[in-house]
Amino acid sequence: MQTGEVVMPHTVDPPPSAHASPVSAWLGKAIVALLGVLLVEVLLESWLVTALGEVGWPKTFKSVLYFSLLALTAVKFSVDRSWGRLRTRADLVLLILGVIMVVAGIVGGSSALLVSQAMFVYFRGVLVFYAMRAVAPGWRSFKPLLWIGGVIIAINSVVAIWQFIVGESAYTALGWVDLQWAGEHRAQGLLEHPNDLGHVTSFMLLGLLAWFLVAEKIKPRWWALFVLIAVGLAVAQSRLSLVAALAAVVAVAVVRRRDLKRLIVAGLIIGVVGASPMVLLKENRDDLIYRVNGFIGALFTPGEDDRPECIDTKSPECDREIRIIFIKQGTELWAESPVLGYGVGQFGGIVAVKEDPDWNMDQRFQDVLGPKGFDLHDFKSTSVDVFWLHLLVEVGALGLIAYLAWMYLISAPLVSAARRHGNEPRDAIFLWSTAAIAFAVLIATWSASLEDPLFPPMLFGVLGFGWALLWSMPSSAASAAIAAGDEDNVRPERREMT
Repeated sequence: MQTGEVVMPHTVDPPPSAHASPVSAWLGKAIVALLGVLLVEVLLESWLVTALGEVGWPKTFKSVLYFSLLALTAVKFSVDRSWGRLRTRADLVLLILGVIMVVAGIVGGSSALLVSQAMFVYFRGVLVFYAMRAVAPGWRSFKPLLWIGGVIIAINSVVAIWQFIVGESAYTALGWVDLQWAGEHRAQGLLEHPNDLGHVTSFMLLGLLAWFLVAEKIKPRWWALFVLIAVGLAVAQSRLSLVAALAAVVAVAVVRRRDLKRLIVAGLIIGVVGASPMVLLKENRDDLIYRVNGFIGALFTPGEDDRPECIDTKSPECDREIRIIFIKQGTELWAESPVLGYGVGQFGGIVAVKEDPDWNMDQRFQDVLGPKGFDLHDFKSTSVDVFWLHLLVEVGALGLIAYLAWMYLISAPLVSAARRHGNEPRDAIFLWSTAAIAFAVLIATWSASLEDPLFPPMLFGVLGFGWALLWSMPSSAASAAIAAGDEDNVRPERREMT
């Protein structure tokens, strides 16, 4: 039986030097501080922009944070003379993906500025991944980031519950002007969209679950927090987030293959609490039925709905799920340019809208889809709301395959580490990473989550920390014992969650 190290060479970073220079140490502290500020900014940005009167400085400040993070990360790699660490297969495939995006942009007619702006939106979260790899922070540095994010998400859950119970006045009291979500009985907390609340609460639930699985005992207050965050997910009425969170729990169960009692309890809390508004409230059941009918209608109605009763497209019984309509149109576009797509910054999203508010009337789109081009059907969002479709149409099958290969190479060593069934704190990060990857892939089928301002920095922060931890795994002797099934000899004591 082959019993090598937990992670094979050239898969993740080699261990950082144990004797970092003072300059390197201060750079590491500065990067961690920037990460903390960035986390606060992305979690509060939408509310600040609205509450302060549609000001633009929070978005500008966020860009400054990202570019500062990029600069400090580059300096850190230089001071540590560790650029050679960026020669893993994941780094190579990311470079290839970047080249594909540049070529797709050039072929598709995107300017150099448009290409750079679009790639920044695609990969700004990845800067956090590389910052984590550069710093390789210890637990003392990483725990404050967990507390910052956790406290803000918990506050969002409390605010969301208040909004759900009280109604419009709870939204207006916080400065929200658009009361669409209040009318739909969906809470948004301090975030722009209820789906954003669904994403961050699910992400935190999966993190708490990972910690529960490596802890010997769990104090009741932690289960109470788990229920609170689950209620936050429930009142957001983000159905895909709920389904994706449950699927991520199943993924953890498949990888962990033990602690099934805690997994089942956590899954039941997420499922039962998450579905409770739909079960208990008639208006939520009616909304679900309406959306299911819209999904079926969009799926099986070809082209325009020419039923006489649907001439007025605003008639509720004739509404169709807009994402299905977009997917149908997008696949038609892709079929005409399958290899490299139409170029980054050309198919919706904030970059395309700023470049050309009428991006959907691109002559190429009209040539394929008709005089209406990519018909938005009065949809108000800046994006097409399906990340995988957006990626496919902009960079073609070549770019999509490269992106998926990159995601696989990032996740594979973390999932492999999670299979070792350990109970160290690092094992919680590996389990969280496994769950987060499954969750991210699923929600990207129904949202722009992997390129929005909120979710990527959190996702890639956890993945980056997981990569930093991989080389602190047990030595080959312990790995051999685990591989041979003799886990009792190497399993550390579980820690109590106090």
